[in-house]
Amino acid sequence: MPEMTIQQKREWFRRTATDPRARAEFAASRADVILPLLDEQSTVRAIFQVENLGPGAQARYDIPFEDIDCVFLMPQIGGVPFVQLEGAEMFVDTHGLDGGVEYQEDVAEDGRFQVAQRATELLKNKFIAQEEAAGWALIKAHAATLDTTQQINGYAADGTEKGDGTGLLNIYTLNEAITTADEIGVGGRRVTDIFVSPRRYGDLRNQVTMTALPEAMRQAIWNGGQGRSSEAEIRVHKVYNSDLVGDTRGYAFTQKQGFTYGVMPIRTPLRTRDNPIAQLEHKIGIHGRERLGFAVLDSLGLIEIIF
Repeated sequence: MPEMTIQQKREWFRRTATDPRARAEFAASRADVILPLLDEQSTVRAIFQVENLGPGAQARYDIPFEDIDCVFLMPQIGGVPFVQLEGAEMFVDTHGLDGGVEYQEDVAEDGRFQVAQRATELLKNKFIAQEEAAGWALIKAHAATLDTTQQINGYAADGTEKGDGTGLLNIYTLNEAITTADEIGVGGRRVTDIFVSPRRYGDLRNQVTMTALPEAMRQAIWNGGQGRSSEAEIRVHKVYNSDLVGDTRGYAFTQKQGFTYGVMPIRTPLRTRDNPIAQLEHKIGIHGRERLGFAVLDSLGLIEIIF
């Protein structure tokens, strides 16, 4: 299907004010717009391995307890994580996330499609916020159980170990994270992703002149994207919500062949539909819902950085 022109979009949007079918089609189309953005922008989708469950499929995962200490399960959104210490498998519960937006019918009658775009963006942000709140709550619960072998302090610019709130995400801290990961478990692990606040990410920009950092990573850091080292294979991500990741903590995720840090089974991908109740107030409403869950399968896959 060819891409609509902006004028065609305005005409379609204008019909939603009076045509129930056009309103239903437009509301349903919002999921197609939002879903790729969830994959791209939700930080937890970069941490937890996403698995779209088929009809009737169970979110069941085998657990090699001889190699890890425990697993963590989010029993419900906003609930207290459950810790499983033994067994052969884990069943992950999935839960519904809901969100909606509304705007006046007059907006549609005037064909102001840019308002619909802003409403779609707002709806997307609501689902990202819910996913991240649930996923990071589980990560924080895991971090709270870590012993000192999976915790490191940040370092000052002169290479002095800190951990008192003055540490930086610099070459010394990166090296300590890489070394610590290599010491965890038989055969060692490697750091694949580090999640920090924009302030701590900014520390890396002070390192761009250091030849010790690979050129590809220095360029990516300076451009503000996801820093990637061709040698260490580390992606550095910014988390903008300080309630999730603040300036005093960072989270490095490690990988070992055959192990997965966390899973995010999706029972029902995001679906959007018209909210007919909004029409009683001369509004157009779009409601969305998805059903998913979170679990940590590798207790050795996280290193907490204390700046």
